[in-house]
Amino acid sequence: MDLYHTTDSKGISELYPTAEKMRELLDSLDARGAYEAEHPDVSLVHDPSGWTLSVYPSGIVTFENFDEADDIPRFMSGVTRNQALELWLELSRGEIHQVKSRPWLRNEA
Repeated sequence: MDLYHTTDSKGISELYPTAEKMRELLDSLDARGAYEAEHPDVSLVHDPSGWTLSVYPSGIVTFENFDEADDIPRFMSGVTRNQALELWLELSRGEIHQVKSRPWLRNEA
């Protein structure tokens, strides 16, 4: 099993979170004050590949790889918590191609 971890809005990381823990983190985005947090997103990182999925209270999800400077970050809006959980589970299993196959948008100059 590949290494993966989540990071909550307070910057606390957890290695190999269960699907239940992932759901809790995503549900925390609906808590009072989530929009005002210094870091309002929660994220999951697939460590071997460097791919990260960050989820925001507004339903925006970003998909990016900080190890690949030439790769333009992708994003989607209107993503439900269930859809976000599905994306996280795919990424945690290393299913990068499956995550990339989604209808991502890019801000390209």
